[in-house]
Formats: sequence, C-alpha cells, structure tokens
Amino acid sequence: MLSASSNSYLYRMKKPLISIALCTYNAGQHLEKQIFSILQQTYQNIEIVVVDDCSSDDTYEYLEELVKQHSKIKLFRNEVNLGFNKNFEKAITLCNGEFIAISDQDDIWLPNKLEVLADNIGDNWLIFSNSELIDLNGKPLGTQILKPDFSMRNRSFKGILLYNSVTGHTTLFSKAFISYLIPIPEKGYYDWWMGFVALYHHKATCINQCLTLHRMHNTSVIGKTYSNDKKATKNILNTELETQLQEFTAYKHLNEEDKNLITKIRNSYQRRFSLFFVALVVFNYPEYFPDLKPRNWVSRLFFALRFK
Repeated sequence: MLSASSNSYLYRMKKPLISIALCTYNAGQHLEKQIFSILQQTYQNIEIVVVDDCSSDDTYEYLEELVKQHSKIKLFRNEVNLGFNKNFEKAITLCNGEFIAISDQDDIWLPNKLEVLADNIGDNWLIFSNSELIDLNGKPLGTQILKPDFSMRNRSFKGILLYNSVTGHTTLFSKAFISYLIPIPEKGYYDWWMGFVALYHHKATCINQCLTLHRMHNTSVIGKTYSNDKKATKNILNTELETQLQEFTAYKHLNEEDKNLITKIRNSYQRRFSLFFVALVVFNYPEYFPDLKPRNWVSRLFFALRFK
C-alpha cells in the first residue's frame, strides 16, 4: 500500500488509475447522465465500480447493457440490501485505483472534476470540493454547498464534530486512506465519517471550486435544511448528530483525551440543558463553528442555547 507521501510523486510520474465508487439503488432516469458525465472526464485513466444494492426497478438491467458498451464500467450486485454506508464501503473495497472518487447516482460531474482533484490532493489523504445545487429537473437553484470564502485554514477535527462540511460526492481520496476509513459505521453518514477521520490526522484539504451539479432531494441531508417543517427537521438533525458523535467515539485511532472529549460533548448534548455544552460553544465558538459568522460573547450564548 502506498504511503500518503507517495501521492504527489506518483501523480507527477504518470496518470494513476482513479476508481469511481458508484452505488445505485432504484436510480431512475438520472443515472445515465451521471455515468456519461464520468465517462467524458478529461482525466481518462479511470474505472467505474458500480455496486447495485438490490434495486427493485430496472436499474441493474440498464447497467448490464452499459457494461457491454463500456469496458471501464465494472458491475456488482448485492445479494442482500446493505444500506447506504455499507454499500459504499463495499464499493471502495472493490476499487483498484491509487485514488478513489465517490459518486452519487444522479449528479452531473463537470468535465475537469477528476483532473482538478488529482492535481490538488498533494500529500493529503482526502480532497473535497464544492457543488452547485440543481433541482430534480436539472434547474440551477442558485446555491452552492460551500460558501465562497470557505477555507481549511486553522481547521481541526473539532470543526467537524457538530456539523459536516465534507460531502461525499465531492471527494477524492488516496488508497492509503482506506485502512483508516474502514470500517465505516453502519449508522450515521459515511462522508461525515470520512471528513472526521481525515481531519483528525490532518490529512484533508479542499479546493473551493464547483465541480459537481448536485441534484436535490427532500430526503437528503442538504434537502432537510430546506424543509418547511423546521421543528421536525431540527429533531431529525439532533438525532443524527447524537448518532454521529457516538460513532466518532468508536474511531480506532482516537487518543484517550479526544475520545473523552467527544464522549462528554455527546452526553452533554443529549441533555435538555448542559452548562458544559453552553460553555464549550461560547468559549470555543471559532474552533467548533469555523464556517459561521463571527459572534460576540452575548451572541455566542444565545446561539449555544438555541443550537439544540
């Protein structure tokens, strides 16, 4: 297995194989556009590893026809439904590339996406980028996932504990990352887990360019933030955060001090009111919320009280 320091040298010497891990489940009409946007990348030394998670529609049959036409596509089908996280884990383990990119089943990739990510990963394990949101019909929504001024400067793993800024469909990562990444927890979100692990080891970077057109669904994490039922959405997000914090405490490479900190944050977050949690947010706001606007002490207090 290559070390992380081999990334830049390998890329300079040749165009290494990039595997695209694409998981499908009842993909519908948008799958074709996504696959062809991958096949038409300017970076051409690729394989597309598709793992279908027991689709009940004609997704698998459509993929079988594509495989006959395009040798870069490798198709697998699960015998039982694995669910989102474990299906991506399986797809990753089936990839042969020195780098792996994650693909949703209904996005559209800009032609230079892989080339830009490969050019900028350097000696990091993981690089992620920005996306422009589109609706189900492909119409731009005028919104990007990351803010224009998003930066990784002075960002630690604490800046990803309470919310996620790493979206899986924007990522490229090195083969060296896999032994740290896997096993992916069955619960929570695989990309939140990816971001946490890479940031914990100071091996994550970002290029703030929109390289993906990301199709919005009401059931997606991003889609929930646009829900009209704010109270229901907040309850869902609270439960998801509690689950994610629990998964982080189980990370095999956590030192004891950091494990105790994350455990304490989770336990305090579960309470209706926790002086520890309020103090954590008030006194450490820039570290835990690096992407939010600056706040004075009073504003931080009200933010902490409203956060849950």
